[in-house]
Amino acid sequence: MSLMNIVRIAKIVALLAFVLPWVAVSCQNVDVATASGIELMQGKMTANPDFEKQMGQQMGGLGGLGRNSGNGGGIDTSASTSDLGMNFFAIAAAIVILAGLGLTFVSKGKTAGRNALVTSLLGLALVFGTVWWWKESASRDMREQQGGGRAEASSPLGDAGGNPFGGPGSMDAMGAQMLGNMLQERFGYWLALIALGVGAGAAGLVMAGGVPAAKPEGAPPAA
Repeated sequence: MSLMNIVRIAKIVALLAFVLPWVAVSCQNVDVATASGIELMQGKMTANPDFEKQMGQQMGGLGGLGRNSGNGGGIDTSASTSDLGMNFFAIAAAIVILAGLGLTFVSKGKTAGRNALVTSLLGLALVFGTVWWWKESASRDMREQQGGGRAEASSPLGDAGGNPFGGPGSMDAMGAQMLGNMLQERFGYWLALIALGVGAGAAGLVMAGGVPAAKPEGAPPAA
């Protein structure tokens, strides 16, 4: 298999990764809501409809969360949310990866390798930026919720009264750390990063002229 075909396969895998889960809001190792790369483009998350059941099983079937608030401990598990807005990092990442894939078919040699390397590295940065932006937006949404801001009604973590971090003004250092632990990456994100890393490596070898051929045993040294 040629190095350029490896680059192409890597970019296709990175594009397919957009349909897989990239991020999740998780509580006690149970996902409250998840988002694929495509959903992140739209600023949406899809709630886990079995959250209360899974949380009850996680807590040993005691059902404490359900008795506390009747909706999973104050965490809103209604349908998808869209209050974070469009994620332009995700949109740009998909465009750059797709453009890089197209360039592998219209350019040759070291030029093709250079184009593939640049688009792979740029795609890597944008994929990383996609999840970074999501975490920043989700954290800001939570802080506004704690202060009674606009996010209170639509946050996937529920209203301020039933939020696991308490009411307004309770977002201390421990609460912030807990929130950070709840915002997690998922398989699709890592797959996209790995695929683009492989693509960048293969593209770099194309620019360098390919993998050096092994010398036959006993061959005389080059002059």
